[in-house]
Amino acid sequence: MMPKRTWMRKVKAGLKYSMLLVVSGILLFPLFWMIMTSIKPQWEWVAFPPVWVSSEPTLFNYEFVVFGAVGYAQGKSFQGALIPYLNSVFVAGLSTLFSIVLGILAAYSISRYQTGGASFQISVLMPRMFPPMAMIIPTMVFFQIIGALDTYWGLIIVYTGFTLPYSVWMVKSFIDSVPKEFEEAAMIDGIPLWRIIINIVMPLIKSGLIATILFVFILNWTEYPFVLTLASRRIDTITLTLGKFFSIEAGTYYGPQTALGILAAIPTIIIGTLIHRYLVFGFTFGSIKK
Repeated sequence: MMPKRTWMRKVKAGLKYSMLLVVSGILLFPLFWMIMTSIKPQWEWVAFPPVWVSSEPTLFNYEFVVFGAVGYAQGKSFQGALIPYLNSVFVAGLSTLFSIVLGILAAYSISRYQTGGASFQISVLMPRMFPPMAMIIPTMVFFQIIGALDTYWGLIIVYTGFTLPYSVWMVKSFIDSVPKEFEEAAMIDGIPLWRIIINIVMPLIKSGLIATILFVFILNWTEYPFVLTLASRRIDTITLTLGKFFSIEAGTYYGPQTALGILAAIPTIIIGTLIHRYLVFGFTFGSIKK
């Protein structure tokens, strides 16, 4: 007979894995439903009983959101999401680049030279201490004065400014974990500071830097209130296009909604897949102090 201790161990393992399967199924069900709905014809979107797997799968929903169609929202034409998609890539990409570059410089200055003291370091976080909606009106007034409303560069400035605190503090925690002796040795050899940052510090914090880049890009990619109020008259992004499908007129376009939602998630999924080996180490880098 199987020893009691071994039997109990197997029962506990079976219960643990069963619980993990149940939890995984609950968490993955919305993704499964999105994928299935995105390939369903219109008569299966709200069918009862629900159609779990379509008997007539179609790519019409994807063609609708990418290339556009006539008849969207009671006869109105929909121009497609290709241009908004490219707009989001452009704005989110440049905003992330500027936020990371400025964040590295500021984080290095704070970490190594205690720039501005404790009060300055706290003030870096000030833009994130207020809800975005509280900052929109003053930002709109200021942008009206300088002519930045409905412009790409104005949107990039806003995105960069509101993600910069995350960049600074995340990168600072990684730089704090790098021994200063490496930089001091390089300075003795006469290496300029900018080369020390690029050739010594950045490679040592590469994992944390990649995790920060992904985090900041997701914030920029999914931003909605600022683009809605500051640039929606001339610039359309993927989040604005998603909002159109959830309007009163187009609220029943479940197929295009889910298709566009999947397309909107693709960039972050691709980036996360490519750099996944750095993420776990990156998010825990610096958590243990020597």
